[in-house]
Amino acid sequence: MENDLKRMATRKGFIEVFWERLRADRKEGGRRTRRDIYNQMEQEHEAYYDGESRFPSYDAFRKALERGPQ
Repeated sequence: MENDLKRMATRKGFIEVFWERLRADRKEGGRRTRRDIYNQMEQEHEAYYDGESRFPSYDAFRKALERGPQ
C-alpha cells in the first residue's frame, strides 16, 4: 500500500496504479466504476500527502487517461 502511495505521487504512477486496481477489481468480479476507484485513490493520496490532490477533478484525470502514461 505504501509503495502504491509513493507511485501515486507522479501522474504516470497514479495512472499505472489506477489500471492495476481496476484490473484487480474486475478479476475479482467487482463492479466498481472508474470514478469509484479514482475517488478512493484521490482520498488516499490526499491523506498521505497532506491534503494535496493528484488531479484537480475526475474530468482532468479522465483526459490524462486518454493521453496515457507519459
